Amino acid sequence: MRVIVLGDEDTVNAFRLIGFEGYVVDSKSLVPRIKEFMSMDDVAAILVTSSVSGEAGQEFINLRTRIRKPLILEVPALGNSENKEVNYMAILRSVLGI
Repeated sequence: MRVIVLGDEDTVNAFRLIGFEGYVVDSKSLVPRIKEFMSMDDVAAILVTSSVSGEAGQEFINLRTRIRKPLILEVPALGNSENKEVNYMAILRSVLGI
């Protein structure tokens, strides 16, 4: 099963370094990319960075709440201006069920 990361360049590159498949997208191309991956049977989860999902609008919210597989999860972006610590490994363990 695959976990796909969609979002800003910095966050996607960080996830690629630890072995995840990632694609840099903007808010306009986010929903079409999610729909593309939804049709693939081997995609278990799609992680979307908050920097892109926040601007994607209602269509993203509707898609996220309506779709059960793959799991669509929003993760904090690395370039987030808030100074709070984010445990990405805990998020990944939760998604992967480990």
